[in-house]
Amino acid sequence: MDFHYLTQVPSFNDNTILKVSKALQEFHDHKDTTMLAGGQKDSWEIPKLELLQGVVLDICRAGPIIQWSADPTEHAHVQEIKILAQAGNNQDYYSQIACHLDQSEKCLLFDIAMLIQNKTADEPNEDKDRDFNKNNEHALDPEDVCLSNHLDIVTRTPVNYFTKADALSHGCFPNSPKPHCTFSTSTTAFHLALKASSQMSIEEAANTFNIPNLQDALSKFLLRVKRSSPHNVSGVRSPAVQHDLSFDHLQIWYKICVQQMLYHSQTPGRNKVWMLSKTQSYHVKLVASILLGHSVVQLRMIFCPLQSDHLLTYVQQLDIVPQHGHSTHPAAGMHLLQCAVQLGSTRIRDVIPIMLIWSPAHLIPNFGSAAHNHLMCQNSHEVSLEFWLNKFWLKELYYSLTL
Repeated sequence: MDFHYLTQVPSFNDNTILKVSKALQEFHDHKDTTMLAGGQKDSWEIPKLELLQGVVLDICRAGPIIQWSADPTEHAHVQEIKILAQAGNNQDYYSQIACHLDQSEKCLLFDIAMLIQNKTADEPNEDKDRDFNKNNEHALDPEDVCLSNHLDIVTRTPVNYFTKADALSHGCFPNSPKPHCTFSTSTTAFHLALKASSQMSIEEAANTFNIPNLQDALSKFLLRVKRSSPHNVSGVRSPAVQHDLSFDHLQIWYKICVQQMLYHSQTPGRNKVWMLSKTQSYHVKLVASILLGHSVVQLRMIFCPLQSDHLLTYVQQLDIVPQHGHSTHPAAGMHLLQCAVQLGSTRIRDVIPIMLIWSPAHLIPNFGSAAHNHLMCQNSHEVSLEFWLNKFWLKELYYSLTL
């Protein structure tokens, strides 16, 4: 997996090429163990594996492999050959495919000609304007005269939430409602719907999301804001603080759109929408990663106190488990995380501003020698105490944790 991800890097340096060589060498060093375990019964004389020996040399000679992609031709082969062959009668494939492509091209050229004719006819002409309006009974729909609609050209560009967040933060839209639902850090942009998914009292939210100390966590957050103290989740918890809240209802969001900067080009990537379960918030796998100087937390709820400008999250702290002097597991190459607990086995949880979330990541429950008796996909993040930080979840996350 490391070799597969590293070879897709869009730009290489000496350190990256060295990592590619080490990843391939590690496979060859342990392939005998795979055969002894029964993972590979035959020999390793596989042509594709033999070709891997020249990958590093090819990168040095021709540059990144990702630029030599066969995806366009493979996509064209599916659209122009495979789909048409499956639609036929399994007879005379070549002649039927050629006939279908010929007819499709004629229809496309006819549509283009009609579009050009109607575009020309729409130009103002005082002499022929009346006759044209009288005889033009079969004019195309104005919404259907775009040539790109007939050529299957994708003209929609992804929304750049970094640009929108920057404009909002600099006051370019002074009349926009607050709190701003589009905001960003240096690596990640977040976008929430202007209208919250629901509105409920603090007590109702605590029961719905199974957060018994929600009111106490809110009191501690307001106290930290008043004292200008840092919002740290880890550490020994102080005794409960009695603080009268100026609000008793919360606006809660169940969906958030996340956009990240690409690791190498530092340009906005694709938008991803994350769903938060209403009654089982532990489904959420959105965590703050980038381990150097940051904590790993499990996000439980996104909310905003009514008539407040604070967009907040309720998170659960996860600690990194050292692996015999290493930060990652020697075999898995991933960080092992453990639910942070205080006295009484109570998990350490707290309220922090959503702006402190740096990046999404993915957690895999560590079952150990035996899985929990009540383990299900709906409660895996509640009954499990240890998790793997899955660096192979997204390429951008892998690069940020590895390179």
